[in-house]
Amino acid sequence: MLFRSWCRIDWQKKTFQRIYYGWFIVFIGGLGIFFSGPGQTYSNSAFIDAYINDFGWSRTEVSSLYSTATLIAGLIMMFVGRFIDRYGQRFMMVTVGTIFAFACFFNSIVTNMFMLAIGFFLVRLLGQGTMSLIPNTLVAQWFVKKRGRAFSFMTMGSFISAMLFPIINTWLIQTWNWQAAWQFWGLMLLVVFVPFALFGVRNRPEQMGLEPDGLKSSQDEGAEPVMGTTLPESEEDWTLKEAMRTWAFWGILISVGIPAMINTGITFHIISIFDTNGLSPYKICPGCLSSSSFNF
Repeated sequence: MLFRSWCRIDWQKKTFQRIYYGWFIVFIGGLGIFFSGPGQTYSNSAFIDAYINDFGWSRTEVSSLYSTATLIAGLIMMFVGRFIDRYGQRFMMVTVGTIFAFACFFNSIVTNMFMLAIGFFLVRLLGQGTMSLIPNTLVAQWFVKKRGRAFSFMTMGSFISAMLFPIINTWLIQTWNWQAAWQFWGLMLLVVFVPFALFGVRNRPEQMGLEPDGLKSSQDEGAEPVMGTTLPESEEDWTLKEAMRTWAFWGILISVGIPAMINTGITFHIISIFDTNGLSPYKICPGCLSSSSFNF
């Protein structure tokens, strides 16, 4: 029995050494971006007509609240970045994931426009903003030479989220109601994402005796680099003020910002655009036709 236990531990150790822990960090990062979904416009767009039909609000009123909440949340994101630098990604992931879950529960009890404005602000700040920012800063700590590949894998969480959230929300709203849809995502955040962040995230590879891109123990000078790679040279770090003095910073900011504004506006009204063209989201999701509670 003792020999078996030793063999099992030795096999697990060798397996761990063959697989760089950073790739598990990439998975959690992708999971974080996936669960930013409740704060993303492609998810919220499924609720807009439900609000209009249930409360009698105009589309202009709802979209104005959403725009204002998004703008305020975007301005506050500057302070969120400082919190990430101060407290680390693991702490922020767990804390934000938990608060974000309760923000989803809050959205399920919205009864007036003031509550809706607060709900929009919370999910935009915590979901679309913070839950997207933290994984990007986390993965960047674990990879340098392979950062592009790591980010490409992590970004798959965004595509999967954009693909599944509208379908799941449509089904939940039609099968039960929009309140149940918000509660579902709040529960999923608490049950799935927060435990992964709590037990799986490490802020930097050095905390596990590793180095970026590969497995090299700082305590074992005789360890060979993993995957036949050498450690990358140190990167040049810029402060925010130094970055703001470059044309590249503003060019990237504008290039990212303009498409985001256009895509958000179109996606927010996508159900209405479907309706204008004689399309229904339930033609895309045939199973959602059963137990319908309202028509878009």
